[in-house]
Order: sequence, then C-alpha cells, then structure tokens
Amino acid sequence: MAPSRKKPKSSLAALSDVQNAPTQPIYLLVGKDSFLRNEYLGVIRSKVFGNGPDDFNHDRFDWAETDVSTIISIAQTLPFMAEKRLVEIHNFARPGERDESTLLAYLDHPSVSTVLVFCVENVDMRTTFFQRLVKASNLCRVDILEGEDLRKWLHGRAMKLGFELRQEAIDMLLEMVKPSMMRLSTELEKIASYLMPGAIAGVEEIREIVGHSKEELLYKLGDSLSQGSLGGTLTLLRRMMETEHPVVFVGLLRNLIRRWTISKALIRSGLGAEGISQVLGLPPFVARRLENQVKGLGSVYLRNLYGKLLQVDRKLKRTSDMKVARQELELFIIEVRSFRSGTHKVA
Repeated sequence: MAPSRKKPKSSLAALSDVQNAPTQPIYLLVGKDSFLRNEYLGVIRSKVFGNGPDDFNHDRFDWAETDVSTIISIAQTLPFMAEKRLVEIHNFARPGERDESTLLAYLDHPSVSTVLVFCVENVDMRTTFFQRLVKASNLCRVDILEGEDLRKWLHGRAMKLGFELRQEAIDMLLEMVKPSMMRLSTELEKIASYLMPGAIAGVEEIREIVGHSKEELLYKLGDSLSQGSLGGTLTLLRRMMETEHPVVFVGLLRNLIRRWTISKALIRSGLGAEGISQVLGLPPFVARRLENQVKGLGSVYLRNLYGKLLQVDRKLKRTSDMKVARQELELFIIEVRSFRSGTHKVA
C-alpha cells in the first residue's frame, strides 16, 4: 500500500515550507501550542498581505460563535482592492451534519481569491469530514518544537533579535525555562534588551539575565511568606504554575529556607547583612532583604518548615496530576501560615 500523500509536520521544515511555497487556498493548523500557531498565522498573513493593509480583507471567526453560512459567504466574497482575502476560523471543531455539507462543498471548490485557515487542536481521522479537510488543505502541526528543531528555532530567533546564542547557552536556557515557546521567546527578547547588537550570549549571560527572573520571584516569595501573606503567596504559586512544573516551586522554597536558615545563624552571630552578603555571595541589597525577612522567624519554625517541605516534595514526585500537585502546595502554604501564627502545629 502506498504511503499517505500528506503527513503532518512538527519541525521547522513545516514553517519554512509555508513561508517559501506559493500561497495555498486552505491551511489546516493542528495542535495546542498557541505561540507556534501565531507564528504560522503571521507567516500566512504576511504572504497574503505583504506590507499592505489588511483592514478590509482580513476576517477572524470563532467557530463556536459564528454561523457557518456567514463564514462561507465571506470566503466567497471578492477582496476589496487587493489580490487576496484571508479568513481565519479559530477553535474549529467537528461540524454538525448540515454545516459539514456546506464546508465540504466549499472544500471541493475553494475561492481562488481567498485563503481560508482552520485552527484546530485535534483532528479525528476516523471521520470522513476530517479526511476530506486534510486532503484539501496544507496541513501544519503547531505542537511545541522539540530536540534539534527547538534548538535551531532558538538560534534563529536570537539572530533575528540581533544576537547569537552559543550552543551551551541554548542548553542552559532549555534547562532553566520549561518547554513553552512563549516563555522561551519572552526570555530571548529579555536577553536581546540587555545585550549590545551583534553580541554573543554564553552560559554566564544566560545565568545572569534569565536567572534574574527566578531570583526576583524568590525574593517576592520570601517577602510574602515572612509577612504571613496567604493571598500573596497563593497568587505567586498560581502564577508560577501557569508556566512551571510544581517541583520548580518546591525548589524555590528549598533555596529560600536554606538562605533563611543561614541568615538566621549569621545574624545570631552578630554578622548581620554584611555577613549574609559575604557568606551567601549575594549583593548587599539582597542580604538586607533577607535580614528583614528572617527577623520574626524562629529556628524551630525553619526546621519544621523544611521537614514539611520534604513531605510535600515526596508527594509531588508520586503524582502527574497538576491539579493534585497544586492542591498539595496550597495546603502546605496554608499550614505554614497557621503554624507561624501558632494556630496549627506542623509535623
């Protein structure tokens, strides 16, 4: 049996194909990564409109909120003083029987002056409709890039932003930032704003610039916990869990408790912020911040805090359910606050 004519691509080659090939009448973007989907849409929009305006010839529809007859009517409308019209259908899902017939009729005879883009998270190839849609369209995967493709993308993105990434810097960046293309892109833009045009970023630059965001989060977490701010700490947790694995939050807490414990011992020895700065290798303003954070914290509290954190860490490593993991961390934060206020004893 001959192999299928169309195979979904999940590499830089797919994006390059869209960029370099002639504009197609129908595109099907399949996958959950919104950042990569926007990359594809940006390329398609650029191919359709070039540097010209798109005000009158660019329509975006949400499938759940738009009647299919309206979409097809717009798709069959001639563009206004332009060569092409672009119609995007976001959050597309399997249509009902009547809508399916309308769409299939269009797929058989698409408008030569319209580029129609379907954006869908999954396709069910067991259905006749999606089989027909795949056959009629330019199929592109929009799941996150992986492995060498992701490294090439990072290198190319950095070059577009005006700097170069060494390979070891790319490795460190991928280690420090969880695989989210949106987060990676944000970090690259941050690096570009720190460096001179044409600079080469190595391990030290990544550690200094990218690490700063987590360092600042660590400071905020310390302030929030030391002040007994339940709402503030829970907000930080939820914000982190939008982009990070819960284990990252545990790592921040572990680092924080270590700094607190050492700082407390140094303060008792009469060394204060200057000693904290020298022993932990931190800037003076950070040392002063730590000194303020540990003023109201006792040694017993810190020992119990660390013991409870180890229990939570073991539980998190036994579950892959993010909801359960977040609940465990929320309970930990609530218990920590209760213990500090004397209303609950942490085991």
